[in-house]
Amino acid sequence: MAAARACFAPNVAAGLAASRRSGVSRASPASRSAARASTSARAGSARPIEIITFDLDDTLWPTTPVVMAANEAFVEFCQARIPGFPDCAGVNEYMKAVRLERIEAAERANERHFPLSFASLRIAGGFRAAVDAGYPEADAIGVVSRGYHIAWIPTRGSAAQKHLFPGVVEALARIRANHPDALVGSITNGLGSAAGAGLGAFFDFEISADAALDEEVGLHGDDARKPGTFPYEMALRKIAQIRGAETFQIAHPSAWVHVGDDVVNDCAFAKTFGARAVRVSVPGVEPYVPGGGGGSYPGDPSREENRLDLETLVDATVESVAELPELLKRWEDGE
Repeated sequence: MAAARACFAPNVAAGLAASRRSGVSRASPASRSAARASTSARAGSARPIEIITFDLDDTLWPTTPVVMAANEAFVEFCQARIPGFPDCAGVNEYMKAVRLERIEAAERANERHFPLSFASLRIAGGFRAAVDAGYPEADAIGVVSRGYHIAWIPTRGSAAQKHLFPGVVEALARIRANHPDALVGSITNGLGSAAGAGLGAFFDFEISADAALDEEVGLHGDDARKPGTFPYEMALRKIAQIRGAETFQIAHPSAWVHVGDDVVNDCAFAKTFGARAVRVSVPGVEPYVPGGGGGSYPGDPSREENRLDLETLVDATVESVAELPELLKRWEDGE
């Protein structure tokens, strides 16, 4: 992996860290417009785009109605089988309690806290709720875990398909037509799926950091999730497999474009390995705040977003993925 990362500008991560330390103010709407206008100047000479990766939540569909629908389906499944099972807000409280207990236990043991995946945390919270409602433990774990897989996951996919932002399907089709040799993938911190949302035909690979937390032994959430580099390393492995090679290296940063809504988890993430970053800022979409606690989201005060230099992190901003095909075509043509 080190060789693959070295093919990108090695000072990107250092530059990002320096911008955070320097306290550079968030760019104003006027400077964002200037940044968009100057995209052509930064694009450089014409080069084919080899890799296009997408965030999913709040990029291709709004997160809040999608996750709310999945949570409600999970609760309805459990309530139909477990008398006294709480509503969505109640399950969230159980999730917060489980998370806090694990944090406190790690502190008492003077150990690093390894957070559960969101999936595992919801199952753990639901299990505790079922037991508190008087349900036998063996039955509780069976119903809650199956409810997550039978109700929550499929509903998340169908709700995402229902709530796709306008123009997403058409834009993805144009991108595949305009860049037939490029690989297209999704990289999400959550459990969204392009295939689950009916978009599988447009994607060559998918990476879920939340799924990786359950699949990989000893993986910490800070490493597994963007802007950590583990999702990028997973992408390299998948790309190499698709291309039938042991490793994958890319000749120039401009050949990889990452698209997402989050200036930290998408744009700063892209810059850690030198890719160009397109920020999707859909008007009227409010960032989703995890009800069960944990996770990083746009506007989270702990992220100190006002200290980031958007001019450095964002190569272009669009209000819709529908604008992306034209932008990518201009970049590939060297405009």
